[in-house]
Amino acid sequence: MRTYFFVFAICALAASPAISAAQRWNDETENVSRTLKLEPGGKLVLKSFSGRVTITGTDAAEVVVNAVRRAPRERLNRITLDIHAEGSNTVYIDANHRDHSWYSWGNNVVDTDLEVKVPRKTNLDVSVFSAGVTVDAVEGSHKMSGFSSHLTLNDVSGPVKAHTFSGPIIIRQKNWEPNQQIDVDTFSGNVELHVPETAKGTVSFNSFSGHLNSEMPLTLHSTSRKNFRAELGGGGEGMLRFKTFSGSVRIDR
Repeated sequence: MRTYFFVFAICALAASPAISAAQRWNDETENVSRTLKLEPGGKLVLKSFSGRVTITGTDAAEVVVNAVRRAPRERLNRITLDIHAEGSNTVYIDANHRDHSWYSWGNNVVDTDLEVKVPRKTNLDVSVFSAGVTVDAVEGSHKMSGFSSHLTLNDVSGPVKAHTFSGPIIIRQKNWEPNQQIDVDTFSGNVELHVPETAKGTVSFNSFSGHLNSEMPLTLHSTSRKNFRAELGGGGEGMLRFKTFSGSVRIDR
C-alpha cells in the first residue's frame, strides 16, 4: 500500500509542478450541477486530485453534484468533469477525466470543489490526492484513500477502510454493529476514532514510532507498545485495525 502512495506521489508531482502566479491569473471558474438517480444501497465512486470534497447523506433517491472547477480555459475544455450513472446502482464522478489525445507539459490538473448529496444509505469508494474529504451522515461501506489528504467521516455507519500517506483521518462512528470493521493505514497521518459506548471488538495496532491512546478501557494481550492486540469493551466480533509508520492513534467516545 505504501509503495502505491510513493508511486502515486512521484507521478503526480512530475505531472503537476508548482503553479506559478501567471498560471493562477489565467485561471477561469466553471460551475457544474448535475442530478442523477441512485437507489438507496447503491454506490458512489469518486476520484479527484485537488480541491474540497463534501459528501452528505439525504433522504432523496438521487445524487446531486455541485462543482466549482478552476483552471485555464484550454485545460477546462480538455480535462472534463465526468459524471455518469451505470444503471440505478452506481454513480461515477471523475474530476479530472482527460482527453488522452491532448497533453501539455506542466500542470494537467483542474482544481475542483465538489459538494455531493447522496441517499443516506450509500456505499462510498473515494480516491483523492490532495483534496480534503468530509463525509456526513452516510450509512454504508466507506472506502477512502488519499495522499496528502485530510479525511473526516462524521456520524457514519458501516465498515470503514481508510488509507492516507500524510493526511490525518478522523472517524466519528454513529452506530456500532456486532461485526463492525474499522481498517486504517497511514504513513505519518494521525488517526482519531470516536465510537459509541456500545463499541466492542478486537483492536490490532502496528506502528514503527506511533502510539495508541484510548480513553476507553482496553484489555491488552501484548506488552509491546508498537505491535499489540487488545480487547475493546470486552471483545467481540468487531475488528479495529490500525497500521502506521509514525502516525499515532486515539480512540475516544
